[in-house]
Amino acid sequence: MSSRKQDILLSEAENDIAIRNYNKAVSAIYFALRKEVEEIIQKLGFQLPRRDDKLANIIKHLGFDEEALIFMKLYELRKKADYADESIEEKDVKKALELVRKVIAKLKILERRN
Repeated sequence: MSSRKQDILLSEAENDIAIRNYNKAVSAIYFALRKEVEEIIQKLGFQLPRRDDKLANIIKHLGFDEEALIFMKLYELRKKADYADESIEEKDVKKALELVRKVIAKLKILERRN
């Protein structure tokens, strides 16, 4: 089993989806992506911003516009899961999991550049 935090979080998200803990799963999905992005950005020598929008701006600056947009969409979904009165629906969490895998795969290109 991988010990990378982002891999653990994605595995936990899958388990949460299986038992219908959609709010918890969305939070884990978002933080898995954030952890992956932070790791890549640090390897590239960027100073790590605290704010999510600044992190998305770095992704965009590196030429990954769509991935930056997805990052912010997942951030908003995580806020909904954590703070809104309504709960996350199954279709939304499954789409989030699909998107995070797509973004992580695409951002791996940055790691291979170095």
